[in-house]
Amino acid sequence: MATLLSKHDLEIVKDLLVSRAEIAARLLSEKLGISPSDTQPISKKWGKEYLAISYSSTLEKYGWRQIEFLISTAGGKTMTIGKELLKRDQVAYVARTIGQFTIDLRVEVFVRSNDDLLNLIEEVKAMEGVKELIWSEIIEVVGRKNHIPAETLAALKAREAIKPIR
Repeated sequence: MATLLSKHDLEIVKDLLVSRAEIAARLLSEKLGISPSDTQPISKKWGKEYLAISYSSTLEKYGWRQIEFLISTAGGKTMTIGKELLKRDQVAYVARTIGQFTIDLRVEVFVRSNDDLLNLIEEVKAMEGVKELIWSEIIEVVGRKNHIPAETLAALKAREAIKPIR
């Protein structure tokens, strides 16, 4: 049986997600041996321009399943549908997409059971402007790379003439 998080645990997780920039600044200051105030210009200036911090959930340990919906919309309703989906507790993330001609929204949701999944799929399919919904569930992560390709770094350095911090 999965362990349930206490009320305090939930608040800690929530605070960690909300305050990720402050945590990153503190860790960076410790690593570089500089004061946390010296890292503030970094997180403010560079953070928004060059970095998008994301976290992966481990909610499956607690009985939750992470599902991805790929939604095709019609009638110019993409943003309306996306904003409406964000109001749902089960929805963690909504993004407009381009590329595949039939996919307009990518949505990450969390459910506990097949019944919850089926009910949510039916509710979303019933929304005005939803043409089609397909779903996918990750069953195993093969690996993850957290790096910036050298070519990208070279382009950034040339474009911005990045100077050493201090």
